[in-house]
Amino acid sequence: MANTTTCPACGVAASGRFCAECGTPLGDTTCASCHAQLSAGAKFCHRCGTPVGERAPRPVGERGLAGAMPWAVAAISLLALVALVAGQRFARSRPAEQQSVAAADASGGMPAAGGANVDQSPVRAPDISNLTPEEQAERLFNRVMTLFEQGDTARVQFLAPMAVEAYQRLPKKSLDDRYHLGRIGAVTGVANLAGAQADTILQQRPTHLLGLILAAQGARMRGDEGVARGYDRRLLAALPAERKAALPEYAQHENDITRAVEGARSRGQ
Repeated sequence: MANTTTCPACGVAASGRFCAECGTPLGDTTCASCHAQLSAGAKFCHRCGTPVGERAPRPVGERGLAGAMPWAVAAISLLALVALVAGQRFARSRPAEQQSVAAADASGGMPAAGGANVDQSPVRAPDISNLTPEEQAERLFNRVMTLFEQGDTARVQFLAPMAVEAYQRLPKKSLDDRYHLGRIGAVTGVANLAGAQADTILQQRPTHLLGLILAAQGARMRGDEGVARGYDRRLLAALPAERKAALPEYAQHENDITRAVEGARSRGQ
């Protein structure tokens, strides 16, 4: 039979470790919080003040982790959902973007049908990797001249060095190639390049219309109007015979010739 004793708190007969009437410890016990030895009948721990009979509180870190866990799971789920939606939208936009870039390369950055400007990049070069060296040079020249006529000086300055390099790589340059190279110099303000190509053209054919036009442009870029007018007069004098010669480059650059002739005539009046 269990030993009985008198509860020090309520005075009733009790057995075991705690009073069945009031819950007071009947013998020595330890604090649930700091594990200090408690005397019989103590209601509070003399070391930490924890009420006798209470369970030790969970560590703060443990409570914080448990409380934060649902929020962490929710945040991770939200991020995953956002990433999924963004990925789907990006995947849908890629085909249209690729078509736009392809169209810009095919058109040389010119406005597409319907007036939509395909190439919005200020400095993107055309894809010429599959062209011959001659085709690469001509493609870059045409692009530079188109941008110059549009007043897009930023892209002209970006593409011009590539165009010059493309022509310089050609093993053999025609008079038309040299005119292209000189025109790039003229539209980018490099008078020496324009003048050098004009001299080379006129050495091979002194009455070449494009050579005379380029020489006049180079002289005006250097501020030598007198020399430029001399080339104007030579242009007008050579015009009838050179028209009959009907060189292929004359047909290609008919607009340049027409403008130069009109300008020379107006200045000669």
